[in-house]
Amino acid sequence: MSQFFRQPGLIPGLGREASSYVWATLWVAAAFVVRLLTQPVFGGQTYSLFYPGVVLAAYLLGRKPATFAMLLSGVVAYFAFAAPHFAWKARPAALTTLFFFFLNSSVAIYLITALTRALAELAAAQGRAEAVADSHADLFRELNERISHHLRLVAGVLTLQAKGEPEPDVMRGLQKASERSVLMARVHRELAGRTEAPVDFDAFARGLIRSVCHARGDDTDRVQIEPARIWLPPEEATSLGMALAECVAALLSRRDCGLLRIRMMGAPSETRLLISELDEKTGVSQATLSSSYLLRAMVEQLGAVIALRTDGQGSSLEITVPHFSSGERSTAEAVRPAAGMLH
Repeated sequence: MSQFFRQPGLIPGLGREASSYVWATLWVAAAFVVRLLTQPVFGGQTYSLFYPGVVLAAYLLGRKPATFAMLLSGVVAYFAFAAPHFAWKARPAALTTLFFFFLNSSVAIYLITALTRALAELAAAQGRAEAVADSHADLFRELNERISHHLRLVAGVLTLQAKGEPEPDVMRGLQKASERSVLMARVHRELAGRTEAPVDFDAFARGLIRSVCHARGDDTDRVQIEPARIWLPPEEATSLGMALAECVAALLSRRDCGLLRIRMMGAPSETRLLISELDEKTGVSQATLSSSYLLRAMVEQLGAVIALRTDGQGSSLEITVPHFSSGERSTAEAVRPAAGMLH
């Protein structure tokens, strides 16, 4: 309903339908009083001031009260303002004018009530659609929360198992699996509610790196991320984010690790991340693949490619994630089923 026209309230002691007829009668009475006071101005325009009341009744009250207002307006105006005034007459000219008033008012009532009914049905359908969308969004959020909780539970079980493991190699493997489960839980939490919309990878990467640093007890200032305004689909953001987290965690685990700098470059066919360590003395970027086999296997399992790159600014670890269309993605997953999977 327009903000300029509100449906009139109920009259005390009457129901909604009876109140509608009373309001229609009051509007006709108001039109009669105004028309009577302006008789010298309107002259022979018998029904001109009664049209607004009929239209307003059709818009606010519905078809039946509007029809009642039309009939009452026609009778009152015909008796009071058609020549001769305040007398019943059977002149053809007066009856013709009355007939066209009824015809025009009937068309207006039909169109206005049909439009208002269609708008009401559209509003109801939109409300149902929004309710369904909200319920689906709640289900997706709950699913992400449950996955995060399960991954944290798995990480906790792996940590407990590692504490009682006598073999050092097995213990380190369990600890790494626990750390990766925690990282995957953070990814699910960061992507909660973004099942279709593109992800702002700048903000996503900062949140993920901040979580990695907090989990390791490191200062977040040790990692600098240069903004690039890159937006990615959730699947590609997941793969690239997990690869980035693995590389940063592996570099931070070194005792002599310095300040890390992350540069992001987006292209139509791929997204690249350059991770380099700044030498405090020379200011030159340097990078190594000290744990190349495990790191490369982890990154490539996520659908990305890692390589050591050297340019004018020094050496950097380069992570590349190609952009797939839906058909290309299906083909790539058929060739390499493990690519792009979180767990």
